[in-house]
Amino acid sequence: MTLKRSHIARRVREEILAGNLRPGERLTEKALCELTQASRSSVREALQLLEQEGYVSNQPNRGVRVATLDFQEAVDIYQVRSVLEGLAARNFINLATPTQREKLNRTLNDLALSVDEKNVPGQLKAIELFYEALLEGCYNHVLKSTLQELHSKISRLRATSILSPGRIKNTLKEMTRIGAAIQANDEVEAWLACIEHMKQTSDVAIRVISQLNNRN
Repeated sequence: MTLKRSHIARRVREEILAGNLRPGERLTEKALCELTQASRSSVREALQLLEQEGYVSNQPNRGVRVATLDFQEAVDIYQVRSVLEGLAARNFINLATPTQREKLNRTLNDLALSVDEKNVPGQLKAIELFYEALLEGCYNHVLKSTLQELHSKISRLRATSILSPGRIKNTLKEMTRIGAAIQANDEVEAWLACIEHMKQTSDVAIRVISQLNNRN
């Protein structure tokens, strides 16, 4: 992978996750060249990478478009995530080092700051780092690799739910509850907090996905 292709793909990916490029929206090479200041050949290579990752789709007679989120797939992913992340939180309580615990707390502080500043990219980054820290300290390779395989889809679902008006403040409350349960070494509360967070996130994301799909 060339650095140029990677850079272009990251730029387009950020626009998708920030909600600036919506599901079903057509992506023309001309517009992406203007956005990234790159050549058409480099943009084409980046789009191939993004298609492999599931961020865009290339269909006959429709061109390259931001991939549409699938309703049932979203339901399935959230159901799996709730259980896996609950398990990760319980493992974290028992296995994480003090340094890893501090790292997790910092991500929650960063999230709170980005919410105050209404910094959506910062919010998405802080949430991503929270889960990276959680998985790092859960010491379960299979669990970690399973969630990492779903990374692109989880990131897009997260971006979909977070853009719903008022959702981010509730997200902060729910994730703070998870963090507090971990700090208190309360495995049952941590599990329940993760399950509830995924339920609330799922409800919002699925509602938004249904609205988007009805427009397309």
